[in-house]
Amino acid sequence: MFRSDGENQQSAGHAWAEAWIDGIGWVAFDPAHGLCPDDAYVRVAVGLDFLAASPIRGVRYGGVGETMDVSVQIEDLSAERVAS
Repeated sequence: MFRSDGENQQSAGHAWAEAWIDGIGWVAFDPAHGLCPDDAYVRVAVGLDFLAASPIRGVRYGGVGETMDVSVQIEDLSAERVAS
């Protein structure tokens, strides 16, 4: 999530939920941050549960001491578009 307060590093990814509300449409809820997701959120997977949208899935053998490091860099380019 791109945060307007400049704090863009987060220790872990998380999920949010969306629900269809008659008369409104799809409404998203992010209980971890206590707000409704907007255009600053990056959707990388969609599923009915974690299994369907899991970033890693399968069977593996061994792997003692394995680690994984993932990062996403998000930049606000709206000021550049206005200047062009």
